[in-house]
Amino acid sequence: MRKPYDYKIYVCGFFQAGKTTLIHTLDPNAMSIDKPLKELYRGEHATTTVGFDLGYLVWARPNTNSDGVIMSKSEYLTERNEYEGWETKVIEIKGCPGQLHFKDIREMVASGSDGVLFIIDSSDPNSIGNALILLEECKCLLGENIPIVIIANKQDLDSAMSPEEVSNLINENTFGGSAKNNFGIKEAIIRLLKIINGEIKNEEKIILNL
Repeated sequence: MRKPYDYKIYVCGFFQAGKTTLIHTLDPNAMSIDKPLKELYRGEHATTTVGFDLGYLVWARPNTNSDGVIMSKSEYLTERNEYEGWETKVIEIKGCPGQLHFKDIREMVASGSDGVLFIIDSSDPNSIGNALILLEECKCLLGENIPIVIIANKQDLDSAMSPEEVSNLINENTFGGSAKNNFGIKEAIIRLLKIINGEIKNEEKIILNL
């Protein structure tokens, strides 16, 4: 049976890193299985994913030498005439619960993924240790060679560590971005897709700043 998408991107990260926000920012029609937190998180009412987040995107390029654009599938269907003749690929973007005890659910959500978009809360240094545990879990579930792009999220907050600081702490290539403000996210996804396609290698240290 043919899949309804060309690529599957697994969105992973520790609790409250911004995975659900990212997916819903990219695809306003995305669905989530979540529940409200019993207590305020940083003084605000928040929810936590207990099943998964699911959205659909389109990567449209006038040619394979172009980075192209990322948009929600619904946006593409509305404006498809503008992209006539372009190469288009459908992306399933699927998020998971970030608490460590949800490993079984993450294993199911991750299955069949072509690449990983890993989200780190750059405003919470205390979360880095658990984020690294989940990053290693991703590699165990999907293989050491799975393409991974890491986003130092929440760069819109004054309390956020810089992308350079996050990159140095985890010793990994890092994008700076904001899921809330949709900064740096689409660029990170395009990079991940080009790594998946074998168009670029994930060796050079790339840091995007506000």
